[in-house]
Amino acid sequence: MTLTNTQFDQLKRDYATLMMDSMDYKSMEQFVFDTIYDNLEMAKEDEMKEDIKDQYGDDTLTDLLNNL
Repeated sequence: MTLTNTQFDQLKRDYATLMMDSMDYKSMEQFVFDTIYDNLEMAKEDEMKEDIKDQYGDDTLTDLLNNL
């Protein structure tokens, strides 16, 4: 059976939901962390610092840098 693009998209959504529903909290937490970390892999230092400031404020950036 060959699926249409719409059917294939729905199959992906249903499969993603099935995988998500089968995860326990810790597995989901690890998956979210890994995904975020992987997305930051190509980040440049100055861009990431600016993003942290924009999202969480100067104090949070300062705290993160002081924890290094």
